[in-house]
Order: sequence, then C-alpha cells, then structure tokens
Amino acid sequence: MRGRTLVLAGVVICLLATLGARPAAQAAEVRVVDLKGLEAALQKYRGQAVLLNFWAIWCEPCLAELPDLLAVGRDFRGKGGVVLTVSYDLMVPEVAYDEVLKEMRRFTAQRGIDVPVFIYEAEDYDQINERFGLPGPVPVTISLDRNGAVVERHAGKSTRDDFVKMMKKAIGSGGT
Repeated sequence: MRGRTLVLAGVVICLLATLGARPAAQAAEVRVVDLKGLEAALQKYRGQAVLLNFWAIWCEPCLAELPDLLAVGRDFRGKGGVVLTVSYDLMVPEVAYDEVLKEMRRFTAQRGIDVPVFIYEAEDYDQINERFGLPGPVPVTISLDRNGAVVERHAGKSTRDDFVKMMKKAIGSGGT
C-alpha cells in the first residue's frame, strides 16, 4: 500500500510541476473607449508599427480573418510590430454595455486572443470613420507607421499575406 501511495504522490507532483511549468496565456486587455481613449491607447504604441483592425463578434468575415491577424501579431511581437483591435460590438442598437463587455471577455478568453481589444462607444461613428478614413462596414485593417501615420488600408476580409505585407510596410520593409 505504501508503494502505491508513493507512486501516486510522485505522479501528482510530476503533473503539478508540468502544469506549473507552462506559461500562462496572457489575457487580452479589453476595455471600452471613445475616440479620445483610442487615440490615447495608440499613443502608447508610438515607436512601433501597428495593425489596427476594426471588427465585431457578429461579423463573419471579421471572425474568419481573426486567426491570421493574431498569428501575424505573434510573428511580429518583439520585432517592432503590434496588433490592436477595435470592436464595434456596442454599435448594435439596444445592447447592454455590461453584457457586451462580459461577452467580449468570454470571447477573447475562449479564442485565445492575446492582443488589446478596444470596444468603441460613441454617440455616432462618423467621427471614428472620418479620423481613420473608414468606409463604414467592418472588417477594415489599417497599418500605422512608427509615427502613427496611416500607410496602408484594407477594407474587407484580409489574408495572412495581406496582414504581413501591411505590417512590413508599416515597419518600413516595403511590404515585400
């Protein structure tokens, strides 16, 4: 009996050590912002190339491109590039602020989203559309250079290659 207990204890210790050795997934920063808050967040990333993706949970093309966007973000992390997302999920009429925030946190955890998610909230969307030259519908991705200037824009669903080219152009590699 004592032998079984020692073996079982050894297995438990090994399992705990293995689980403890795994790096914890970084939870996405999820917060609600207006245009001023988004501008402040972008200022924090000055000096880095930025892919800024406008999307929503209810948008099928947005969800289809999300894995490629996140992969490119991971590829360029530590190489001068960062991916940020702006959710339009509060744009839907009569949605509850708390429910959208709760759903977004659940969604980001479930999907392993490890980039900041800024949920945009404002009286109207004309201001953000005008500021970033957005056509209105999502998804839209823009690339910003290290000084915050827009260097490329892609409306509609993007591919991994599109995101890589945009990031390289923002970093200054010419996109090739």
